[in-house]
Amino acid sequence: MNKARDFLDLSDDEMQTIAVYAYEEIYNQGDVIFSEGHKADTFYIIDSGQVSISVSKSGKPEEISRLDDGDFFGELALLDKDKRESTATANTKAIIWTISHDEFKKLITDKPAIANKLKTVAQTRREELLLKEQLVSATNVGQQNLHVSLKGDPSIRETAFTRERYQSVVDKVLPRLIPALRQILFESSVYRIYVGLNNGEVRIHSAINPFIEEIHTADKIVSGTYINRHFPPMEYETKRKLMYDITDFIEKTQEFSSMPDSWRHVLDVIQDDWRPIERQQLETVLDGLCDMRKIQNFYLRNFSLSMAQDAIRMQFNCDGTHIVSSSDYLQFIEDNII
Repeated sequence: MNKARDFLDLSDDEMQTIAVYAYEEIYNQGDVIFSEGHKADTFYIIDSGQVSISVSKSGKPEEISRLDDGDFFGELALLDKDKRESTATANTKAIIWTISHDEFKKLITDKPAIANKLKTVAQTRREELLLKEQLVSATNVGQQNLHVSLKGDPSIRETAFTRERYQSVVDKVLPRLIPALRQILFESSVYRIYVGLNNGEVRIHSAINPFIEEIHTADKIVSGTYINRHFPPMEYETKRKLMYDITDFIEKTQEFSSMPDSWRHVLDVIQDDWRPIERQQLETVLDGLCDMRKIQNFYLRNFSLSMAQDAIRMQFNCDGTHIVSSSDYLQFIEDNII
């Protein structure tokens, strides 16, 4: 367990103290050590072998870390008095030292120096988990081949082929709507658009009024006069700079600086990684929307796109939702239309 000693900066005496509380267990390759959502009752230190830590995203496991000899895990739920937030699986045969919940409580009570070192590492892991648990976050901006699929109501999925399709108010104006959306995104202060292709609802977020969601109708949006009346003109690059300025201003406020260190650190990571999407990428997405609506069976029901985040959300008549990056969008169209 030398690696654990080095990682936590533990003395020989502290390592011997931990060993007093521990019991050896052996896991074979593929064994689940604990599962997400289960009661937390054990702390683990790897003597030898490799362990995978994963979280569930849209029903599928996603590995968030891989641990080796001397690494420890399982402390988060014990310290937070919560259920397991992840699943641990043995990637190889592993010899692991385990400390029960009651013994762990004694350890951190009797040995505050060890407890403080564990809590410091646990805080870092909380931050990592927070960033990993989201389906799509600011850290996904620019990510290649982002594609998240969410299944909806099974009854809706099963009747998708038998439900009669009707022409909505949006279908009637769709050839005019796409140029209108292009004008709103690239020549006004708007940075995010949601369009309900069945009911004609258009939701708008503007960089100059970021806390308000405006709601319009598609038959109004296609009017140039309506656009000029409702959406202040702004060049795309000017809008990008404004969005940077807003995030920079927030980081300099007293409210931001007074937040707990862990939250400020997470937000700093998000702000550092955040990049507005290039105009050409959004142009490509808009060009393909008409085709997505014309799919014979599983046609597009609503979509949202934003220059602030590289995650195009599309929901289909089968109640399934797909979230793809702009770089994966053309491949998505090719796989589903061509």
